Amino acid sequence: MYEPRQANLTPEQKDIEQILNKKGYSNGSKPTVMVVHKLSRKLTLYRGVTPLKTYAVVLGNDPYNDKLRQGDTCTPEGVYRVVCKYPHQKWTYFILLDYPNTQNWLRFGRAKKAGRVPAEADIGGAIGIHGTEDPVKNLSGQNWTKGCVSLLNRDLEEIYPLVTEKTLVVIKKD
Repeated sequence: MYEPRQANLTPEQKDIEQILNKKGYSNGSKPTVMVVHKLSRKLTLYRGVTPLKTYAVVLGNDPYNDKLRQGDTCTPEGVYRVVCKYPHQKWTYFILLDYPNTQNWLRFGRAKKAGRVPAEADIGGAIGIHGTEDPVKNLSGQNWTKGCVSLLNRDLEEIYPLVTEKTLVVIKKD
């Protein structure tokens, strides 16, 4: 069980603690965790439950809703793991998340069954964290991705070495 040695944890740190417990991390381990807040457009990097730094991000064109299907330009919400990371010609680096995960598939299936998603719709994929080819868009705070989380290249270059496969990424509306 993951039991941090810090007292007086913030609500977000308590959430991270619960996620680490649920994911089977042992006491004393300090995995990298990234928490993205969609409405405030921030990504906070944690080592265990200790915050290291917060970065400005931009998201999909529709930051208010949870991603349901390919093409909806929403950024998904939930707990994800990094699948892999690699240099990318357009985005400097790309950190691929395990979207869609089981929760996303269940939600997609329910929406399709209820007729909220066209029968021919696909759930999509290739959601991740990446840099930008146009820093002006990110600096202006304009949401422009198709569902990914975008940082300035210099910020992504700071984060990239700390990320490994299986790094947890929590994407929240608030």
